[in-house]
Amino acid sequence: MKNVKKTVAVAMSGGVDSSVSAIILKNKGFNVIGLSMRLIGDLNNKEPAEKSCCSVSDLIDAKRVCVKLGIPHFVINLEDEFKENVIAQFTKEYLEGKTPNPCILCNKILKFDILLKRAAQLGADYLATGHYARITKKLNGGFGLIKAKDPLKDQSYVLYNLNQKLLSRLIFPVGNLHKSEIRKIALENGFNEISKKKDSVEICFIPDGNYHKFILDQLKYSCNNGSDNNNDGNNGYETYNRYSGCIRNMSGEIIGKHNGIFQYTVGQRKRLGISSVNPLYVIKIDSATKDIFVGAMNECFGSELYINDFNFIDDLYKNMLSELNLTAKIRYSSLNYECSAEIINHEIPKTANITDRVKITFKEPVKFITPGQSAVLYSGMKVIGGGVIEA
Repeated sequence: MKNVKKTVAVAMSGGVDSSVSAIILKNKGFNVIGLSMRLIGDLNNKEPAEKSCCSVSDLIDAKRVCVKLGIPHFVINLEDEFKENVIAQFTKEYLEGKTPNPCILCNKILKFDILLKRAAQLGADYLATGHYARITKKLNGGFGLIKAKDPLKDQSYVLYNLNQKLLSRLIFPVGNLHKSEIRKIALENGFNEISKKKDSVEICFIPDGNYHKFILDQLKYSCNNGSDNNNDGNNGYETYNRYSGCIRNMSGEIIGKHNGIFQYTVGQRKRLGISSVNPLYVIKIDSATKDIFVGAMNECFGSELYINDFNFIDDLYKNMLSELNLTAKIRYSSLNYECSAEIINHEIPKTANITDRVKITFKEPVKFITPGQSAVLYSGMKVIGGGVIEA
């Protein structure tokens, strides 16, 4: 990219990746602005733990980096937007027996919509983030999204909601670097503490990783206004029984009871609350009946999945699916599975508000296809698009 003294706003989280992004862009001569999102300040009167990427200490680290680099830094309060669009949706989907990925929603709604608009209001031509992915310029003038140079850190999976307009406004400065190189750059530029900072691995609003307790807390807070006055035998959670039901085998026979579908996810083996000679796994969750179906490992495989509102990185890919050698990831940490894909818009009811419905068929059956997670299509290193897996 030719530098004509453009202004770039960098989404600063206080971590090493976003900090080095700012360093790289400033060293290239861009006008750089630091932007930090304040997402969690009073989540049910709780400050996020210090290991969370949204903690106060991380915002302070971001401020220190900007001061040392001599660039302006702005903190944008998006707590309400985060609660409404990410936390509320996360809770809703878990209560529907799905397993959502809140980072994908955060990217789509907060970073690449609200934050991008705020950056423009501050005079920025581009928004840069510390994501491990790469943007390429096509001969036809369009843009492509490809995997990062460092395969162990690639984050292209969580960026499948991008499109041509967004890609023209984004920069991913660390996509061509390995993590070791990024830490070295931070160290060489005098950011010793930042260079040693550990990566954030948990969901920022659930730093202890206890999703089930978080959902219960959300139910308690929303249904009882934070009151703990109920005496229903479930620690004050009067809505608890609304999500309980039966555990069934794949023949439909009842083999146990459970106390909330939100405490289970497809592929789960531990904490099922039932005894069995052979290991059992959650295979399906029926949100309508609140039944959880379990079975042996050989019953955990599926050959196809469906996605509504599939997002194509470039609309040109829509007519090329049959010509591409495709693979798919069905969760952030999954392998790339060989597959084929087809648009099946003829199956969409006329009354449904759905854009593109895509069917993905795997060359070999894959295990633990999980509703609520996202499936992302690739052609080699190139991201074709993706969407949320339907139940």
